[in-house]
Amino acid sequence: MTFQKKGPITELQETRSKLESDCKRLQEDYLRALADFDNYRRRVERDLEVNQRLTLERLVGDLLPVLDNFDRAVLAAAGGRSIESVMTGVELIHRQLREAMCRHGVAEYSCVGQEFDPRNAEAIGFVQSNDHAPNTVVSEACKGYKCMGKVLRPARVIVARPKDSGVDETDTGAVE
Repeated sequence: MTFQKKGPITELQETRSKLESDCKRLQEDYLRALADFDNYRRRVERDLEVNQRLTLERLVGDLLPVLDNFDRAVLAAAGGRSIESVMTGVELIHRQLREAMCRHGVAEYSCVGQEFDPRNAEAIGFVQSNDHAPNTVVSEACKGYKCMGKVLRPARVIVARPKDSGVDETDTGAVE
């Protein structure tokens, strides 16, 4: 039995050949992973677009009956119906619109009587008052709306200031 010993050059060539094949395999794996990720990214973008379209379709689908009822109310008002019947119809439409908004996670909120919080309210004016604690919301020009905890529109409010604060009663908080 004869053993043929490999020389250092043969060992280096075999090692180089093995490393080249490993490198080629890793490069192919990398390119495959890159292509898979690109396909995943495109699929996620497509799914997001489909979800946005479906959400918008559901919202509009819930609002179309409200629009139809507004059309009927306008026709009823133009047709000489009594103010009471038109008002009843408008109140029903108002309730229908609120219910549609609730189905989509939109909820109104009020800040009256609470301490002013700029995250939920926008001060549109101040009133001098010793009847209310300083920085308390006294009245609301517009209610605020949230959707799933996120403020869509802050409440627009009037905030109490103590009479000796030096703030003019007609101050709207606008910067000149």
